[in-house]
Amino acid sequence: MNARNLIYLGLAIIALVAGIFTAKQFLTSPNAEAGSTMTVTAANDFTLTQNNQVIHLQDFRGKLVLLYFGYASCPDVCPTSLALLSSALKALSAEETAQIQPIFISVDPERDNGTKLMDYARYFFPSFIGVTGSEQEIQRTAMQYGAFYSKVKSNSAMGYTVDHSSNSYLLGKDGQLLTTFRHDVTKAEIIAGIRAALKH
Repeated sequence: MNARNLIYLGLAIIALVAGIFTAKQFLTSPNAEAGSTMTVTAANDFTLTQNNQVIHLQDFRGKLVLLYFGYASCPDVCPTSLALLSSALKALSAEETAQIQPIFISVDPERDNGTKLMDYARYFFPSFIGVTGSEQEIQRTAMQYGAFYSKVKSNSAMGYTVDHSSNSYLLGKDGQLLTTFRHDVTKAEIIAGIRAALKH
């Protein structure tokens, strides 16, 4: 192999490595398209807390997991989205809901303590649990699913609000992400997605 071919080969290898790195960065970016369906590998887990008790995604293996990111002081988006999820869950049979763990992940750990968070989550559906964590834990978990949030200063009595994505995420019984429900999803689409997942 002459010198010119060696140079071409070296450039090709560099381009391949760069392409793989770029793809990896995009897939793990919190700015990836919010409604896209992303695959979470079995090695990925999350560690959050519920009333100072450590909660892992792996604790719910064998059940579908329905995730939503928000915060208890949210004035409109969260109540609307959670009410929709609740309506879909209530339309399922007791046998079906027994195989589903809905989880509300608070992106506002400063204000959402364990008791307040659990009361808020269970208001929408009895089996809903509310969890949160450190800023780092929440960011890492949100990035796994392409969710995003950002604290915004406010002149209201609350002092600040939190802008956040309003998608819901359906995970399979093995913890893999199956479906991302966009904010404009219908109740019928949620029910259909859950029932399709329960058949697997």
